[in-house]
Amino acid sequence: MVALAALFDNARRRGIESLDAGERRCLIALSLAPALGPVRIGRLMRAFGSAREAWRASAAALAAVEGIGARVAALIAAGRGSVDVDRVLRRADAAGARVLTWLDDAYPSAWRDLRDAPPVVYVRGRWAADAPAVAVVGTRRATPYGLGIAGTLGESLGASGAVVVSGLARGVDGAAHAGTLRAGGVTVGVLAGGVDVVYPPEHRSLIEAMQARGAVVSEAPIGAHPDRRQFARRNRLISGLARAVIVVEGDVDSGALITARYARAQGRPVFAVPGNVYAGPSRGPNRLLAEGAGAISAPAEAARVLGLPVPAQPVRNVTPRPPASVPARVLVALGDEFVHIDDVVARSGLGTAQVAAALAVLEIDGLVQRGAGQRFARAGPARSGHFEPGGV
Repeated sequence: MVALAALFDNARRRGIESLDAGERRCLIALSLAPALGPVRIGRLMRAFGSAREAWRASAAALAAVEGIGARVAALIAAGRGSVDVDRVLRRADAAGARVLTWLDDAYPSAWRDLRDAPPVVYVRGRWAADAPAVAVVGTRRATPYGLGIAGTLGESLGASGAVVVSGLARGVDGAAHAGTLRAGGVTVGVLAGGVDVVYPPEHRSLIEAMQARGAVVSEAPIGAHPDRRQFARRNRLISGLARAVIVVEGDVDSGALITARYARAQGRPVFAVPGNVYAGPSRGPNRLLAEGAGAISAPAEAARVLGLPVPAQPVRNVTPRPPASVPARVLVALGDEFVHIDDVVARSGLGTAQVAAALAVLEIDGLVQRGAGQRFARAGPARSGHFEPGGV
């Protein structure tokens, strides 16, 4: 099937008004219409030549398109009246999000050749979309071994200049994102819901820090809550954004293995971290290795294995370490009572983005606990149990 990128390139060559505001709005409208996903939008684009003509087409004309049919055409026609592009754009602006379409130069180029790439995506934050990216994925129910490996992989890859991509889920995903931030790297989270919906809720400060050094992105519209189907579908975008996928832990039927299957279908190489043959979370990576995936046996060597620049400074191992200078200043600014992030900024003398990033690292490391309403406190034994810094 012809990728959407080819459709729009052909449209430009034929002189169709592909780049005007009306065409862009119609593409956003199609993405919001009921029963339409990327593949069906691609079929409509092939049939009508532009988003504008597809959006204006009659129910009969829509039904005549292969793969659409009368039922879907009726849903599209009936749902047009409820599609409010202006409202979507206003909500995106209020959330600090950009709306990128296939017609925008800033749309991630790595997605353009996917047969089911989203015609419209929502982004909070920024990153160099042409920089090399590596996906690190794994189970939500990670073992301490898996969390440590994921965190160190994030640090190693982040220090090499690679963009670390994952799904911002609990477990391996969160550890990989946090490790990248610890190394001062750039990380991108591909969400199953709207970019303004914090999920899981304990990752709020991590998401805020990622927007300062990377981005969160989703094909789901603003305000959409994640559902089971969307979690599986977003995995194709995680693999599609990366030049390679590394699976840390996950069972044979896990989302991480779904991402690996997408990666192979997209022509991306798949790597896996070997694990205990008796441990459930290692069954997925071990099966991938048996099927020919590359092995990542030393996280600090991941950059070399993937052909990326090797960091000049060695990456730390997963043993505990003292906090770095900026997180240390934030930790000093906190006490045993919860205080608002604005007070932490004032006390530490740091910028808001620096404080948000430091709080994310400290929270993931278990040194800080989040309260309601952007309030934070040191994580004492009575409140949070025993934690070791750097143990992610």
